[in-house]
Amino acid sequence: MRITQLETYFLSARLPRPMRASTATISQVSEVIVRLTTDSGLTGIGQGHGPFLLTDGPAGLKPVNEVMQKVSQLVLGQDPFNSGQVWQDLLTLTYAPVRGIAAIAGQKRPLMTAMSAIDLALWDIKGKAIERPVHALLGGALRDKVPAYVTGFYYRDAEQPEDVVREAASYIEQGYRYLKVKVGGLSPEADAQRVGRIRKAVGDEVAIMLDANQGWDMATAIRAAQLFEPHDIFWLEDPMPWYDERQGLQRLGAATGIPIAAGEGEFTPFGLRTLVVEGLVDYLIADATWAGGLTTWQKVSALAELHHVPLAAHHDPQVHVHALAASPTGFILESFADPSRDPLWFELFEERPQIVDGYMQVPQAPGFGLALREATLEKYGVKIG
Repeated sequence: MRITQLETYFLSARLPRPMRASTATISQVSEVIVRLTTDSGLTGIGQGHGPFLLTDGPAGLKPVNEVMQKVSQLVLGQDPFNSGQVWQDLLTLTYAPVRGIAAIAGQKRPLMTAMSAIDLALWDIKGKAIERPVHALLGGALRDKVPAYVTGFYYRDAEQPEDVVREAASYIEQGYRYLKVKVGGLSPEADAQRVGRIRKAVGDEVAIMLDANQGWDMATAIRAAQLFEPHDIFWLEDPMPWYDERQGLQRLGAATGIPIAAGEGEFTPFGLRTLVVEGLVDYLIADATWAGGLTTWQKVSALAELHHVPLAAHHDPQVHVHALAASPTGFILESFADPSRDPLWFELFEERPQIVDGYMQVPQAPGFGLALREATLEKYGVKIG
Protein backbone atom coordinates (compact mmCIF):
# COMPACT_ATOMS: atom_id res chain seq x y z
CA MET A 1 0.00 0.00 0.00
CA ARG A 2 1.39 3.39 -1.04
CA ILE A 3 0.34 7.04 -0.75
CA THR A 4 -0.73 8.27 -4.18
CA GLN A 5 -2.29 11.65 -3.43
CA LEU A 6 -1.94 14.44 -0.87
CA GLU A 7 -4.75 17.01 -0.74
CA THR A 8 -4.63 20.03 1.54
CA TYR A 9 -7.47 22.29 2.57
CA PHE A 10 -7.27 25.54 4.49
CA LEU A 11 -10.49 26.10 6.48
CA SER A 12 -11.40 29.37 8.13
CA ALA A 13 -14.69 30.35 9.78
CA ARG A 14 -15.38 33.83 11.05
CA LEU A 15 -16.98 34.04 14.47
CA PRO A 16 -20.21 35.96 14.96
CA ARG A 17 -18.65 37.61 17.99
CA PRO A 18 -14.90 37.95 18.62
CA MET A 19 -13.46 36.16 21.67
CA ARG A 20 -10.99 38.02 23.86
CA ALA A 21 -8.32 36.41 26.03
CA SER A 22 -5.44 38.02 27.93
CA THR A 23 -3.20 38.80 24.96
CA ALA A 24 -5.32 38.37 21.83
CA THR A 25 -8.74 38.77 20.28
CA ILE A 26 -9.87 35.81 18.19
CA SER A 27 -12.21 36.65 15.33
CA GLN A 28 -11.92 33.41 13.36
CA VAL A 29 -11.07 29.73 13.80
CA SER A 30 -8.92 27.90 11.26
CA GLU A 31 -7.56 24.45 10.47
CA VAL A 32 -5.36 22.78 7.91
CA ILE A 33 -6.86 19.50 6.71
CA VAL A 34 -4.72 16.90 4.94
CA ARG A 35 -6.35 14.04 3.09
CA LEU A 36 -4.06 11.23 1.95
CA THR A 37 -5.19 8.65 -0.60
CA THR A 38 -3.58 5.25 -1.13
CA ASP A 39 -3.43 2.92 -4.11
CA SER A 40 -5.71 0.56 -2.15
CA GLY A 41 -8.43 3.19 -2.05
CA LEU A 42 -8.08 3.95 1.66
CA THR A 43 -7.94 7.60 2.68
CA GLY A 44 -6.66 9.23 5.85
CA ILE A 45 -7.62 12.56 7.40
CA GLY A 46 -5.33 14.72 9.51
CA GLN A 47 -5.64 18.17 11.06
CA GLY A 48 -3.05 20.81 11.82
CA HIS A 49 -2.93 24.10 13.71
CA GLY A 50 -0.52 26.95 14.23
CA PRO A 51 -0.65 30.56 15.46
CA PHE A 52 -0.13 31.90 11.92
CA LEU A 53 -3.58 30.52 11.05
CA LEU A 54 -5.12 33.34 13.07
CA THR A 55 -4.11 35.68 10.24
CA ASP A 56 -6.96 36.50 7.87
CA GLY A 57 -6.94 35.47 4.23
CA PRO A 58 -3.93 34.68 2.01
CA ALA A 59 -1.37 35.78 4.60
CA GLY A 60 -2.42 32.92 6.87
CA LEU A 61 -2.61 30.47 3.99
CA LYS A 62 0.71 31.24 2.34
CA PRO A 63 3.23 29.65 4.78
CA VAL A 64 1.34 26.36 4.97
CA ASN A 65 0.93 26.22 1.20
CA GLU A 66 4.63 26.84 0.63
CA VAL A 67 5.62 24.09 3.05
CA MET A 68 3.13 21.55 1.72
CA GLN A 69 4.42 22.08 -1.82
CA LYS A 70 7.97 21.33 -0.65
CA VAL A 71 7.32 18.29 1.54
CA SER A 72 4.74 16.40 -0.52
CA GLN A 73 7.40 14.38 -2.33
CA LEU A 74 8.55 12.97 1.03
CA VAL A 75 5.04 11.57 1.54
CA LEU A 76 3.92 10.43 -1.90
CA GLY A 77 4.91 6.84 -2.64
CA GLN A 78 5.41 6.00 1.05
CA ASP A 79 3.88 3.01 2.82
CA PRO A 80 1.61 4.51 5.56
CA PHE A 81 3.06 2.01 8.03
CA ASN A 82 6.41 3.77 7.56
CA SER A 83 4.97 6.83 9.30
CA GLY A 84 7.98 6.94 11.64
CA GLN A 85 10.34 7.48 8.73
CA VAL A 86 8.11 10.20 7.29
CA TRP A 87 8.07 11.89 10.70
CA GLN A 88 11.86 11.78 10.99
CA ASP A 89 12.32 13.16 7.46
CA LEU A 90 9.96 16.06 8.12
CA LEU A 91 11.56 16.87 11.47
CA THR A 92 15.00 16.84 9.86
CA LEU A 93 13.82 19.47 7.38
CA THR A 94 13.61 21.96 10.24
CA TYR A 95 17.42 22.17 10.20
CA ALA A 96 18.90 20.14 7.31
CA PRO A 97 18.12 19.06 3.72
CA VAL A 98 16.44 15.72 3.06
CA ARG A 99 16.66 13.86 -0.25
CA GLY A 100 17.21 16.96 -2.32
CA ILE A 101 14.77 19.19 -0.46
CA ALA A 102 16.39 22.23 1.12
CA ALA A 103 15.98 22.78 4.85
CA ILE A 104 12.92 24.81 5.84
CA ALA A 105 14.57 26.30 8.90
CA GLY A 106 12.87 29.68 8.59
CA GLN A 107 9.37 28.19 8.62
CA LYS A 108 9.49 25.80 11.56
CA ARG A 109 5.97 26.49 12.79
CA PRO A 110 4.24 25.98 9.41
CA LEU A 111 6.39 22.89 8.89
CA MET A 112 5.36 21.43 12.26
CA THR A 113 1.72 22.13 11.40
CA ALA A 114 2.09 20.33 8.07
CA MET A 115 3.96 17.51 9.79
CA SER A 116 1.19 17.16 12.41
CA ALA A 117 -1.59 16.91 9.83
CA ILE A 118 0.36 14.45 7.66
CA ASP A 119 1.27 12.26 10.64
CA LEU A 120 -2.33 12.13 11.85
CA ALA A 121 -3.56 11.21 8.36
CA LEU A 122 -1.06 8.35 8.24
CA TRP A 123 -2.29 7.01 11.60
CA ASP A 124 -5.85 7.25 10.31
CA ILE A 125 -4.94 5.10 7.29
CA LYS A 126 -3.13 2.56 9.46
CA GLY A 127 -6.19 2.12 11.64
CA LYS A 128 -8.45 1.71 8.63
CA ALA A 129 -6.04 -0.77 7.03
CA ILE A 130 -6.30 -3.16 9.99
CA GLU A 131 -9.93 -2.20 10.67
CA ARG A 132 -9.14 -1.03 14.20
CA PRO A 133 -9.45 2.34 15.96
CA VAL A 134 -6.28 4.40 16.30
CA HIS A 135 -6.08 3.80 20.04
CA ALA A 136 -5.51 0.10 19.27
CA LEU A 137 -2.35 1.09 17.40
CA LEU A 138 -1.20 3.02 20.47
CA GLY A 139 -1.40 -0.05 22.68
CA GLY A 140 -5.13 -0.23 23.28
CA ALA A 141 -7.63 1.81 25.24
CA LEU A 142 -7.11 1.78 29.00
CA ARG A 143 -10.52 3.41 29.52
CA ASP A 144 -13.76 3.58 27.54
CA LYS A 145 -14.41 7.25 28.21
CA VAL A 146 -12.27 10.32 28.89
CA PRO A 147 -13.20 13.32 31.09
CA ALA A 148 -13.74 16.53 29.15
CA TYR A 149 -13.38 20.15 30.18
CA VAL A 150 -15.00 23.05 28.40
CA THR A 151 -13.08 26.25 27.74
CA GLY A 152 -15.15 29.38 28.06
CA PHE A 153 -15.57 32.66 29.92
CA TYR A 154 -13.76 34.70 27.29
CA TYR A 155 -13.92 38.40 27.99
CA ARG A 156 -16.70 40.35 26.35
CA ASP A 157 -17.32 44.06 26.00
CA ALA A 158 -19.70 45.50 28.60
CA GLU A 159 -19.78 42.18 30.46
CA GLN A 160 -22.20 42.07 33.37
CA PRO A 161 -21.82 39.89 36.48
CA GLU A 162 -24.79 37.76 35.46
CA ASP A 163 -23.19 36.95 32.09
CA VAL A 164 -20.61 34.57 33.57
CA VAL A 165 -23.23 33.07 35.87
CA ARG A 166 -25.45 32.24 32.88
CA GLU A 167 -22.50 30.84 30.96
CA ALA A 168 -21.51 28.63 33.87
CA ALA A 169 -25.06 27.35 34.19
CA SER A 170 -25.17 26.41 30.51
CA TYR A 171 -22.07 24.22 30.85
CA ILE A 172 -23.37 22.52 33.97
CA GLU A 173 -26.63 21.77 32.16
CA GLN A 174 -24.60 20.07 29.40
CA GLY A 175 -22.99 17.78 31.97
CA TYR A 176 -19.54 19.34 32.30
CA ARG A 177 -17.83 19.19 35.67
CA TYR A 178 -14.53 20.79 34.62
CA LEU A 179 -14.64 24.42 33.46
CA LYS A 180 -11.69 26.44 32.16
CA VAL A 181 -11.89 30.19 32.70
CA LYS A 182 -9.88 32.85 30.89
CA VAL A 183 -7.84 35.14 33.15
CA GLY A 184 -5.11 37.70 32.63
CA GLY A 185 -7.23 40.22 30.71
CA LEU A 186 -8.16 42.23 33.79
CA SER A 187 -6.27 43.17 36.92
CA PRO A 188 -5.64 40.20 39.23
CA GLU A 189 -8.10 41.70 41.71
CA ALA A 190 -10.87 42.01 39.08
CA ASP A 191 -10.11 38.55 37.71
CA ALA A 192 -10.31 37.07 41.22
CA GLN A 193 -13.73 38.65 41.72
CA ARG A 194 -14.88 37.20 38.40
CA VAL A 195 -13.57 33.74 39.28
CA GLY A 196 -15.18 33.96 42.72
CA ARG A 197 -18.51 34.72 41.06
CA ILE A 198 -18.18 31.60 38.91
CA ARG A 199 -17.18 29.47 41.90
CA LYS A 200 -20.24 30.62 43.81
CA ALA A 201 -22.46 29.83 40.82
CA VAL A 202 -21.19 26.26 40.26
CA GLY A 203 -20.58 25.16 43.85
CA ASP A 204 -17.76 23.12 45.30
CA GLU A 205 -18.22 19.94 43.23
CA VAL A 206 -17.15 21.51 39.92
CA ALA A 207 -13.45 21.91 39.08
CA ILE A 208 -12.33 25.34 37.86
CA MET A 209 -9.18 25.66 35.77
CA LEU A 210 -7.66 29.04 34.90
CA ASP A 211 -5.86 29.94 31.66
CA ALA A 212 -3.82 33.15 31.49
CA ASN A 213 -2.55 32.53 27.93
CA GLN A 214 0.92 33.75 28.98
CA GLY A 215 -0.48 37.14 29.90
CA TRP A 216 1.40 37.99 33.12
CA ASP A 217 4.89 38.88 34.25
CA MET A 218 6.31 37.10 37.28
CA ALA A 219 5.18 39.51 39.97
CA THR A 220 1.66 39.70 38.58
CA ALA A 221 1.42 35.92 38.25
CA ILE A 222 2.36 35.42 41.91
CA ARG A 223 -0.07 38.10 43.07
CA ALA A 224 -2.86 36.66 40.92
CA ALA A 225 -2.24 33.11 42.14
CA GLN A 226 -2.45 34.21 45.74
CA LEU A 227 -5.76 35.94 45.05
CA PHE A 228 -7.16 32.87 43.28
CA GLU A 229 -6.15 30.34 45.94
CA PRO A 230 -9.31 30.79 48.12
CA HIS A 231 -11.46 29.71 45.14
CA ASP A 232 -10.12 26.13 45.06
CA ILE A 233 -8.47 26.23 41.62
CA PHE A 234 -7.77 22.91 39.88
CA TRP A 235 -4.90 24.25 37.77
CA LEU A 236 -3.37 27.52 36.61
CA GLU A 237 -2.36 27.30 32.95
CA ASP A 238 0.24 29.17 30.88
CA PRO A 239 0.78 32.03 33.33
CA MET A 240 3.84 33.68 31.73
CA PRO A 241 5.41 34.30 28.31
CA TRP A 242 7.38 31.58 26.57
CA TYR A 243 10.75 33.36 26.65
CA ASP A 244 11.29 32.80 30.39
CA GLU A 245 8.85 29.98 30.95
CA ARG A 246 11.26 27.55 32.59
CA GLN A 247 12.40 29.79 35.41
CA GLY A 248 8.99 31.41 35.64
CA LEU A 249 7.09 28.18 36.10
CA GLN A 250 9.59 27.00 38.68
CA ARG A 251 9.31 30.17 40.75
CA LEU A 252 5.54 30.38 40.48
CA GLY A 253 5.16 26.74 41.44
CA ALA A 254 7.13 27.41 44.61
CA ALA A 255 5.04 30.48 45.43
CA THR A 256 1.54 28.99 45.15
CA GLY A 257 -0.33 25.87 46.15
CA ILE A 258 -2.29 25.91 42.88
CA PRO A 259 -1.12 23.14 40.50
CA ILE A 260 0.60 24.47 37.35
CA ALA A 261 -0.33 23.35 33.83
CA ALA A 262 1.49 24.18 30.60
CA GLY A 263 2.57 22.72 27.28
CA GLU A 264 -0.04 23.59 24.67
CA GLY A 265 2.26 26.25 23.24
CA GLU A 266 5.14 23.82 22.75
CA PHE A 267 5.39 22.73 19.13
CA THR A 268 8.06 20.02 19.42
CA PRO A 269 8.43 16.94 21.62
CA PHE A 270 11.63 18.43 22.98
CA GLY A 271 9.88 21.47 24.45
CA LEU A 272 7.36 19.17 26.09
CA ARG A 273 10.21 17.02 27.38
CA THR A 274 11.72 19.98 29.22
CA LEU A 275 8.48 20.67 31.10
CA VAL A 276 8.29 17.06 32.27
CA VAL A 277 11.91 16.21 32.99
CA GLU A 278 12.61 19.44 34.87
CA GLY A 279 9.46 19.04 36.97
CA LEU A 280 8.00 22.38 35.88
CA VAL A 281 4.35 21.30 35.61
CA ASP A 282 1.83 19.36 37.65
CA TYR A 283 -0.25 18.76 34.50
CA LEU A 284 1.23 18.53 31.01
CA ILE A 285 -0.93 19.79 28.15
CA ALA A 286 -0.04 18.57 24.67
CA ASP A 287 -1.56 19.14 21.24
CA ALA A 288 -0.90 16.55 18.53
CA THR A 289 -2.28 18.90 15.87
CA TRP A 290 0.64 21.33 16.12
CA ALA A 291 3.45 19.51 17.91
CA GLY A 292 4.07 16.73 15.39
CA GLY A 293 1.07 14.43 15.42
CA LEU A 294 0.49 11.19 17.28
CA THR A 295 4.13 10.21 16.80
CA THR A 296 5.04 13.10 19.07
CA TRP A 297 2.24 12.10 21.44
CA GLN A 298 3.69 8.59 21.76
CA LYS A 299 7.02 9.99 22.87
CA VAL A 300 5.46 12.45 25.31
CA SER A 301 3.04 9.89 26.72
CA ALA A 302 5.94 7.63 27.68
CA LEU A 303 7.74 10.55 29.35
CA ALA A 304 4.63 11.55 31.27
CA GLU A 305 4.08 7.98 32.47
CA LEU A 306 7.68 7.56 33.64
CA HIS A 307 7.57 10.88 35.50
CA HIS A 308 4.05 10.32 36.92
CA VAL A 309 2.68 13.47 35.29
CA PRO A 310 -1.03 13.59 34.34
CA LEU A 311 -1.38 14.25 30.61
CA ALA A 312 -4.10 16.52 29.19
CA ALA A 313 -4.94 17.43 25.59
CA HIS A 314 -5.55 20.77 23.93
CA HIS A 315 -8.02 21.13 21.04
CA ASP A 316 -9.38 18.58 18.51
CA PRO A 317 -10.88 16.10 20.99
CA GLN A 318 -11.92 13.76 18.16
CA VAL A 319 -8.18 13.05 17.70
CA HIS A 320 -7.01 13.29 21.27
CA VAL A 321 -9.65 10.95 22.69
CA HIS A 322 -7.71 8.07 21.09
CA ALA A 323 -4.39 9.33 22.46
CA LEU A 324 -5.65 9.90 26.01
CA ALA A 325 -7.53 6.60 26.13
CA ALA A 326 -4.25 4.76 25.44
CA SER A 327 -1.99 6.91 27.67
CA PRO A 328 -1.37 5.51 31.18
CA THR A 329 -1.43 8.97 32.74
CA GLY A 330 -3.95 10.34 30.22
CA PHE A 331 -6.34 12.48 32.19
CA ILE A 332 -8.59 14.98 30.40
CA LEU A 333 -9.25 16.61 27.02
CA GLU A 334 -10.60 19.95 25.86
CA SER A 335 -14.10 19.85 24.44
CA PHE A 336 -16.31 22.25 22.51
CA ALA A 337 -19.74 23.32 23.72
CA ASP A 338 -20.73 26.36 21.67
CA PRO A 339 -21.36 26.08 17.88
CA SER A 340 -21.03 29.85 17.49
CA ARG A 341 -17.50 29.72 18.94
CA ASP A 342 -16.30 26.47 17.35
CA PRO A 343 -18.22 26.12 14.06
CA LEU A 344 -15.62 23.92 12.37
CA TRP A 345 -15.88 21.29 15.10
CA PHE A 346 -19.66 21.19 14.86
CA GLU A 347 -19.87 21.29 11.05
CA LEU A 348 -16.77 19.52 9.69
CA PHE A 349 -17.43 15.85 10.48
CA GLU A 350 -20.20 13.49 9.45
CA GLU A 351 -19.94 11.90 12.91
CA ARG A 352 -17.79 12.65 15.92
CA PRO A 353 -17.32 11.16 19.40
CA GLN A 354 -20.12 12.10 21.74
CA ILE A 355 -19.95 13.88 25.07
CA VAL A 356 -22.11 12.18 27.71
CA ASP A 357 -22.27 13.63 31.23
CA GLY A 358 -18.97 15.42 30.76
CA TYR A 359 -17.10 12.44 29.29
CA MET A 360 -16.12 11.77 25.69
CA GLN A 361 -16.85 8.22 24.65
CA VAL A 362 -13.86 6.41 23.14
CA PRO A 363 -14.67 5.54 19.48
CA GLN A 364 -14.48 2.00 18.15
CA ALA A 365 -14.69 2.70 14.40
CA PRO A 366 -11.56 2.11 12.26
CA GLY A 367 -8.97 4.89 12.23
CA PHE A 368 -10.17 8.05 13.95
CA GLY A 369 -13.73 7.15 12.94
CA LEU A 370 -14.15 10.46 11.08
CA ALA A 371 -15.54 11.41 7.69
CA LEU A 372 -15.41 14.96 6.39
CA ARG A 373 -18.52 16.77 5.23
CA GLU A 374 -17.70 17.84 1.70
CA ALA A 375 -20.21 20.68 1.96
CA THR A 376 -18.26 22.09 4.91
CA LEU A 377 -15.00 21.92 2.96
CA GLU A 378 -16.67 23.93 0.21
CA LYS A 379 -18.29 26.38 2.65
CA TYR A 380 -15.20 27.23 4.68
CA GLY A 381 -12.32 25.76 2.72
CA VAL A 382 -9.76 26.64 0.10
CA LYS A 383 -8.00 23.71 -1.53
CA ILE A 384 -4.27 24.40 -1.73
CA GLY A 385 -2.84 21.13 -2.98
